[in-house]
Amino acid sequence: MTERGTLDSMKNAVLSSKVEGATTIISIVPEGTTVNAGDLVCELDSSTLTDRETAQEILVVRARAMLEQANEGLAIQKTQNDSDTAASQLKYDLAKLDLEKFLNGDLVQQVEDLQAAVKLADETLSRTQESCKYIREMTQKGYKNQNDLESEELVLQRNELDKKSAETKLRAFKDFTQKRTLKELDANSVEFAREIERTDRKGKAALAQKDAEVESCRLTLEVEAKKLERLKDQIAACKIRASQDGQVVYANVKDGRSSDQIVIMEGASVRERQAIINLPDLDNMKVNARIHESRISQVQANQKVTVKVDAYPGEVFNGIVDSVASVPSSTGGFARDFKEYEASVKIVDDSEKVNKLRPGLTASVEILVERRPDVLQVPVQAVVTVGNRQFIFVAKDRHVKTLEIKVGKSNERMLEIPTKVDGKDYDPGLKEGDEVVMNPRSHFKKEIDVLESEVAKEQAVLRAKAAGAAPTQGPPLVPKTDQLTVPVPGPGGPMAAGANPGTPAAGGPPGGGNRPDPATRFKDLDKNSDGKLSKDEVADDRMAARFDSMDADADGLITLDEMKAASARFRAGGGGAGGPRPPAN
Repeated sequence: MTERGTLDSMKNAVLSSKVEGATTIISIVPEGTTVNAGDLVCELDSSTLTDRETAQEILVVRARAMLEQANEGLAIQKTQNDSDTAASQLKYDLAKLDLEKFLNGDLVQQVEDLQAAVKLADETLSRTQESCKYIREMTQKGYKNQNDLESEELVLQRNELDKKSAETKLRAFKDFTQKRTLKELDANSVEFAREIERTDRKGKAALAQKDAEVESCRLTLEVEAKKLERLKDQIAACKIRASQDGQVVYANVKDGRSSDQIVIMEGASVRERQAIINLPDLDNMKVNARIHESRISQVQANQKVTVKVDAYPGEVFNGIVDSVASVPSSTGGFARDFKEYEASVKIVDDSEKVNKLRPGLTASVEILVERRPDVLQVPVQAVVTVGNRQFIFVAKDRHVKTLEIKVGKSNERMLEIPTKVDGKDYDPGLKEGDEVVMNPRSHFKKEIDVLESEVAKEQAVLRAKAAGAAPTQGPPLVPKTDQLTVPVPGPGGPMAAGANPGTPAAGGPPGGGNRPDPATRFKDLDKNSDGKLSKDEVADDRMAARFDSMDADADGLITLDEMKAASARFRAGGGGAGGPRPPAN
């Protein structure tokens, strides 16, 4: 199996700009310089970043001061909360003591005092009443005068009023003062208990606010510090050092968005993530090749490979298959259905030989898939595919015999004729040394047209039988191809059967006479105008029998380029459009 590919390093380090935005290259080592890991290879302009670093350091200092201030405010708030809580608790405790003192002290004392005053007033009134009674009797007997009696009666009236006043005070105290004082003291106790809760909640709210201020300042400091650290990293990134030993290769590439060439040099502007230097390890080289999906099953790791580099014609390098991708490479445009797999071929020659190679050189790899000695094989150009059957034209005794054969494995040039088919011995009717006609479609068009017609009829009958429909007539017989013989054309000899003027067999120019332009025919067949021909679009055209041979990349579709290439091979007598496309190897 032979494929084309591109040389690359097994260890290809890419040094890119890690500076945000755009910057300028101040210095860079000359291209081709051999460097060691850690060597300074490129320096970018960091002046703007240095100015930003100074300004950012000021912001970090401010943010740190704000954080310290917020922490002090938090500590003060905690102390204030403790003081407020203690004051509220003291008020509550005093209110409870006042209530307890009134219930167990003041209330009892005041009631007793008032009751004592009432009792004293009552006793005083009783003595005054007796004294007044005595003086009244003494006045009637003439021992006391009327003035003494009036004076005593005035004292009696005063004592009666004192008793009423004492009773009124006692009753007012019990009915009003006592109840009011109890309610007031009890309300104070409840209110101070609520004040403790309010103080606690206010303290928690104020503390939460202070905590939020501390967290905000802490996050601000963290953000500003990270910005400063990032700026320092950016300044450090302005000095690009080699990540491995290798040879400096400038990453001069075309910009995919325009036709401009990106040139790496001192003074050039580079953007973030733009590759500046490639550091290939020239002691370990590989070839990156793409394998079509039809052949990928034949490629495995550690298979031996022969590598030929276009830059060193005649020199052969040895390699092995290092890895094969498990998924196809992405494609776009008209080739979106075209699937290829990346394969890496490691070159295993000695370092002195490998060091001559450079990344980017074009190479061809010949992968040894299988060795098959002592097999009978015929050239690919000698086989004609009609439907799913293969035919060759064998020349013998100046006559040509048409022979149907079975084919096995193949490569780019030869097809194997197997000795067994379906487990049974197979005799193709060929032997080593037999002469076969190359590019038979250029010489025996008529015979091939007959074969195509008969095979098509046979397949139609088989499809009808498979569908359960009875054929309207007996199945047509496929011509016994081993009996179709025609004279071999030669100098001055008869024209080959089926030849027409303008074909190589008739002595005319290769490719025949007035054939339609491939682009015009392609446009006529491309019914959906998608730039590709499918088997359905050419099903009613004679090109259907040659579809597989024209489908060079085996993607099930024919492009205009493939059709032009096939037409060119046909006109040149190469048989590209007529012969079968070899199975992938």
